[in-house]
Amino acid sequence: MFAVIVQESGDAELVRGSGGHVAANVMPQARRALGIVSATWTADEAGRTLNVLVFEDEQAARTAADRIRSAPRPPFMRVDNIELREVLAHF
Repeated sequence: MFAVIVQESGDAELVRGSGGHVAANVMPQARRALGIVSATWTADEAGRTLNVLVFEDEQAARTAADRIRSAPRPPFMRVDNIELREVLAHF
């Protein structure tokens, strides 16, 4: 398995209040991604996110990472980093 790790940041209040946007817009797209195993979206008090999407294989993760890079975002969000990592264990 491979994970796509997405780090974003933006206006702290707006980021922390964006759960509705994630549920309505981001999660449905993630659920349709080929090879998706699981996904978690998090935010801290400073307006930074750490999102982990786990895929069955490297190709599925790479395809998803490319889509994530070009996906539209709310104007208060910016992508800081997207990386792929091999999953050593998952439950």
